[in-house]
Amino acid sequence: MIRSNDSKISSIIGPEVEVDGDVRVVGSILIYGKVNGSVNATGSVRTAKGSHIKGNIDSKDANVSGKVDGHLNIENKTVLEKDCTLNGDLTSAIVVIEEGATFKGLCNMGNNKEVEKVKSEDFESSVAAGEVEQDK
Repeated sequence: MIRSNDSKISSIIGPEVEVDGDVRVVGSILIYGKVNGSVNATGSVRTAKGSHIKGNIDSKDANVSGKVDGHLNIENKTVLEKDCTLNGDLTSAIVVIEEGATFKGLCNMGNNKEVEKVKSEDFESSVAAGEVEQDK
């Protein structure tokens, strides 16, 4: 079986580059510029300080240091670094949020790719039915 090393950066979008459309990468990508579309990688996605993605990110791992206006669906680990701004929902097995990061959205954590979202009205009805303990 041939295995590719998805942890090494195989593609880079430079700081002067703006992409209008979706980006698909076999391997990992480092983004310094702007992407007006979704980013899909078989490896990791790293965004640098000053980068901006207007779309969703789907990958194995993610380190976000720039701005993302979209949802993150990450199979393994997500790190929201101190300069990060995430406006969207986050689904990941492991989440690290550094002090100084900004995150506006829902967070779903689980050990597999298919994490089911919990709707707020389902939670509220569970609380009303006494199925969920509340801190007092």
